[in-house]
Amino acid sequence: MLSAFHFRNHMALYVVACTGYFFPMNPTLFHTVDYRGATVEDLDIRPAISINPGTSIDRAIHVAFENEFSFLPVIHEAHKTLLGVLNVEEAKRAPPKDITKNHMLWFSQRARSNYEKESKTHEKTPVNSKIFRPSSRKYHVLTPLTSLEELAAFFNDGNYFAIITNGDGNLVYGVVTPEDLLKYEHSRPRL
Repeated sequence: MLSAFHFRNHMALYVVACTGYFFPMNPTLFHTVDYRGATVEDLDIRPAISINPGTSIDRAIHVAFENEFSFLPVIHEAHKTLLGVLNVEEAKRAPPKDITKNHMLWFSQRARSNYEKESKTHEKTPVNSKIFRPSSRKYHVLTPLTSLEELAAFFNDGNYFAIITNGDGNLVYGVVTPEDLLKYEHSRPRL
């Protein structure tokens, strides 16, 4: 079951990104740029759509294509904890009827083994349900007031995505990728 999470005005955003995971592609390197005080909020990220580990690959790819997403957050059906992320390009090589849990990047092996033990794939996650941050991995948290220079440095460290949530983890706003920052760079006038 898919769950959509929508941004509410005047709500604090936080960028929560799992560190230490690398995808088999070269990172986008950002050179020193003056973003003139711009922050993560200025990227104007579209609302995220999360999927569950039991979502079919075919459905996940369809949702990602319709919304032009390259990564989809994966949350637990019952606990609403953030379990990992699905890299859509990698998922395209999987059998369409297979399920997400077999092809996603799990944020921790403990979360994966706990999920496998529970094997509750019939429950559905309600829309706008609270998302809990897994406690077994270290996360880099950036506030909405964090400069884009710091976000660029974060991506230069080898991170390929950041999941944006509000401060309490009540909802997922979106996923920021290096491509989002590149679009921002190219859309603003040069000094």
